[in-house]
Amino acid sequence: MTNKSRRKQVLMGTLLLTVSSFIAKLLSAVYRIPFQNMVGNIGFYVYQQVYPIYGIGMTFALTGLPVFISKLVVDTKNPSDQVAVVYRIQTILILISAIIFGVLQFGASFIAFQMADPRLAPVIKSVSWMFLWVPFLATWRGYFQGQMNMRPTAYSQVVEQVVRVSFILLVAGWSVKSVVDPYRMGRLAMFSAPIAGLCALLVVLWHVKQVGLPHSSHRKVYRHLLIETLTVGGTLCLVSAVMLLLQLVDSFSIVSGLREYGYQLVAAQNIKGIYDRSQTLVQLGMVIGTASVTAVLPGLSVAYAHRQALTFEHIAKTNVRTNLALSLAMSIGLFTLMPEINRVLFATAQLNGTIGVYCLSIIFATVLLTNSTILQSRNQYLPTMIAIICGFVTKIGINKFLVIIFGIIGASIATMISLIVMIIVIRLLSHHQLAKMISLKQIIKLAGVLSVMAVIVRSIAILLQSFQLIKSDRIESLIVLVVCIPVGIIIFLGGCRLLQVFSLREWLAIPMVSKFMKFKGMK
Repeated sequence: MTNKSRRKQVLMGTLLLTVSSFIAKLLSAVYRIPFQNMVGNIGFYVYQQVYPIYGIGMTFALTGLPVFISKLVVDTKNPSDQVAVVYRIQTILILISAIIFGVLQFGASFIAFQMADPRLAPVIKSVSWMFLWVPFLATWRGYFQGQMNMRPTAYSQVVEQVVRVSFILLVAGWSVKSVVDPYRMGRLAMFSAPIAGLCALLVVLWHVKQVGLPHSSHRKVYRHLLIETLTVGGTLCLVSAVMLLLQLVDSFSIVSGLREYGYQLVAAQNIKGIYDRSQTLVQLGMVIGTASVTAVLPGLSVAYAHRQALTFEHIAKTNVRTNLALSLAMSIGLFTLMPEINRVLFATAQLNGTIGVYCLSIIFATVLLTNSTILQSRNQYLPTMIAIICGFVTKIGINKFLVIIFGIIGASIATMISLIVMIIVIRLLSHHQLAKMISLKQIIKLAGVLSVMAVIVRSIAILLQSFQLIKSDRIESLIVLVVCIPVGIIIFLGGCRLLQVFSLREWLAIPMVSKFMKFKGMK
């Protein structure tokens, strides 16, 4: 294969993986809106209490471990040795997954008790079965990605999400019609994880059968494979699961914290169910940033490998600055229009301040993701691992304390503080590699543009609602969003152009920006 054709294969594979990841993440976020509308706050609480366990397992099987395994496969030149590496990692992952499965199955009652709700035990047991598929999904996805064949990963993740989302919505519809207990509904909904995982595995194994694998050499190509799996592989998994780890802390501490704050159990569960809406919005808000980072990683890795320092710097700066700008715009937009967004998507405008503050974490999560991607392309993993562990420990230490003092908004504040700690630590440990990535001048200009955008958009929203032309609050809020969102986008892009916030390279990195290249002076 020539260099040109190989480069084309890599680009096409990256595009396919980026598109399929975008579709899968979008499905994974969007389905929770009709799901919450069907099952209500308590049903959503039951599901979301255990969801982080599923989410962490999915990131292991879909992103973190396959990326790590693909790097090992690429670095191993002999095809028979590549298969040997895959089988060795598979053995390690089978052991780790078996331990996790055993803990979730036999420790479900203890885990549910720690979550301050013993009735969650069957729900935890339902999701545990998915970990039996993780070793095989992760290793074969990683093997194919190492062969620059992205189709098995791309197709299997879309199949997995389509099956899971369809199953969950069918369960939700049935539970509403049959007036089923929320915990029984949650147990059945979580059983979608192993079913969808099995479907994804069948897709991957079909590709394994089609290609015809070389015979394993049974050689120990890597002497310290277990240590590398736990450190490098573990770091990649942590990066993919940062928000899920923080949500897991919420599952263990919010309800008990709210009880100490003064709420009865049912009231605390209801508030937690409303608070969990924020996770859906944050996941939606990070879809574009995550897809962007996935797309630029191969380019960064190639530039670093070929010692193209200037190219590496241009790609890294462009990615950091555009993603930061978009995450700022997304977060401020969500915060400004939260009452209307909350009412349109979830029927009631409750906890707007709490959800709005939580959505600001999109900014810090995006900065952390882009910084860790730059370090990953340089094969530097330790700073990221230390940073995430520090932030995770911070969340554990302050979450319940802040909830007891401030109520549910304390959990949102704790999430933001934890992400800020991660960013501070990663920048302290990698100051040289991450220097000059963010422009203070650009941040000041963005602050000005976004302040104007927020004031104008909120003023229009208040003005439209003052007319009281429609009796339905939900339809009225929808009309406000239909008017205000385009206005906000126009103000943001127009203001950025007027103040020359972005360079031409940065404009080109923003999705759909080609439409704006027709503006005078931007050709």
